[in-house]
Amino acid sequence: MTKDKNLMSIDEMKDRLQKHEDLLRFSHLVSSSLNFKNIQRKASNKIKKIINCERVIIYRINEETGNLFCHDLFDGKADHDIYNFSIDENSYSGSCAKFGATINVVDCANDLRTKRDPKFVQKMNPKNMLLTPLINKGEVFGVIQAINSKNGQFSEEDVYFLEAVEIQLTSALENSLLYDRLKSQFVQVCEALGDAIVKKDNYTGGHTKRVGIFAEMIAKELDLTFDELDDVRLAAVLHDIGKIGIEDKILKKAAPLTEEEFQVMKQHPALGYEILGHIDSLKTVVDGMRFHHERPDGKGYPYGLKGEEIPLIAMIISVADTFDAMISTRPYRKGLPPMVAYKEILDNCGTQFSERVVEAFKIGFKKTKMYRIELDEELKKAS
Repeated sequence: MTKDKNLMSIDEMKDRLQKHEDLLRFSHLVSSSLNFKNIQRKASNKIKKIINCERVIIYRINEETGNLFCHDLFDGKADHDIYNFSIDENSYSGSCAKFGATINVVDCANDLRTKRDPKFVQKMNPKNMLLTPLINKGEVFGVIQAINSKNGQFSEEDVYFLEAVEIQLTSALENSLLYDRLKSQFVQVCEALGDAIVKKDNYTGGHTKRVGIFAEMIAKELDLTFDELDDVRLAAVLHDIGKIGIEDKILKKAAPLTEEEFQVMKQHPALGYEILGHIDSLKTVVDGMRFHHERPDGKGYPYGLKGEEIPLIAMIISVADTFDAMISTRPYRKGLPPMVAYKEILDNCGTQFSERVVEAFKIGFKKTKMYRIELDEELKKAS
């Protein structure tokens, strides 16, 4: 019997040493990224391991609204559902942020805040909960919420480790916030460049916004990182920036272009590269703009690239750009019905468009209100 007790003591000691080791590595882990969603995912997974619970959610305070918010994450992929709620006594995380104190909830079933917490938290069927505020320079910056201890209840040791994690996580999130501010300014500059096209040509401006919607729809169906998704959005904003260098008589022509005029228009990706190609931080984004008229079969322009020579981001913009061009009405032609344009994209899979991107487009399009299953069947029979 004594031997068994000693063995348990050794096991507990090993467990505690492992937790301290994980704690030492935690700072390096969360400081390896400046993206809040990346930090949230990495930190949540590591905290779950350290205090042995089912789920960890990390909230940050929105500077503009003063509310708490978080991104819901599934299997390490980006899901763009963002949850916002007030800082008050109605929710566990709201209470933690309001009072700036650690809260250990032993029995969620008998606590009114359980029914007032966000629905995505209620779906986790919380039995017990441990929360601690993220405090930066004396002010609450966010909240860590641990749900359902696998040991039955959260212990004083769990409180110790969670509060130790909070110190390191707050520093990483502060850097993330500074990064977000700089990034927001950068995006605003890019959008201002995109708006310059609107001033020159109203059609191109509206087209740019729609391409952004379709490009994001496609990108969400691909296994992209958070940063890659951001690059897709910026590439969509800037994909036609080179048209600033196209003469108005060609750009605004209310009739089909002549062959000579089309040859001039085909240079707009190269012109865009001349404008933005020197900005190192925009390399991936610029690739999306520069090569979005290239084709896997080599018949694209202006460079005639083939297959894998074309970056994925450019192939995403290519499908989004072509689809919107087909459904848009111009002075000299009426736009195609979305289902007809959808079928055109599918029919040109592997030649004009990347197979991988077309498959993602197909999945994303079927989730929109534009998709009609009965028309899909009719189009398949007609082809």
